[in-house]
Amino acid sequence: MIPRARSMIAATYVSDIDASRAFYRLLGFCEHSSGKAEASAWSVMQHEGVSVLLASTGPALDIPALPLLFYFFYDDVEAVVGVLEEAGVPVMRTGHPPHALGGEVKVLDPDGNTVLLGQRERSASRAPADDEGLLRFDILREAAALVSARGGAPQACQITGRDGGRCPDQAEVKLADSRGLREALAWTVPATEPPQNPHRTRALISPVARCRRAGPDGCRRGVRSGCGAV
Repeated sequence: MIPRARSMIAATYVSDIDASRAFYRLLGFCEHSSGKAEASAWSVMQHEGVSVLLASTGPALDIPALPLLFYFFYDDVEAVVGVLEEAGVPVMRTGHPPHALGGEVKVLDPDGNTVLLGQRERSASRAPADDEGLLRFDILREAAALVSARGGAPQACQITGRDGGRCPDQAEVKLADSRGLREALAWTVPATEPPQNPHRTRALISPVARCRRAGPDGCRRGVRSGCGAV
């Protein structure tokens, strides 16, 4: 019999622990405990039964912004939105998807990571929204935008021709989610390899890299790498 897990603490590395602490306080969190050393610091923020561990180290780690870091559900998401807007934090409304009929919003933490806030049930006093039940936030589109903002992938196409030479074109990787959405992502890994963490997003399916160079090396003749198809 597997022992029961009693609790979990979500952890994230941050570049400025004071700025991140202030951000989570806007979301209703309070500092439970903290510690500091010469080149590192940590803080456990808690709200009800939810705990988030903020950790920083020096020199700062070069961690790309994530298309979805955390998702918090609230009893009244509009009340949280009011606090955020009063503090000058930009809030983007992403509709009323099936899992958040009371509303869903997107905010960015101080490191540029996406944090979603939602309300599972629609308030009894509110009429159904026009977009109730529709999914508007797309994690693949978020990931594509973040990769594009970082300049895309520096890797060239890794497919070799019959002469042993490599195609000089930039790698192109396409991903499709379970709803058939497609986004071109230039991953910062060689095109012949899948992303290091292919399950970082639940909707991510196998990548396919396709060389687009014409010539005797076999490009444009169905030469592909990866383990899926789009």
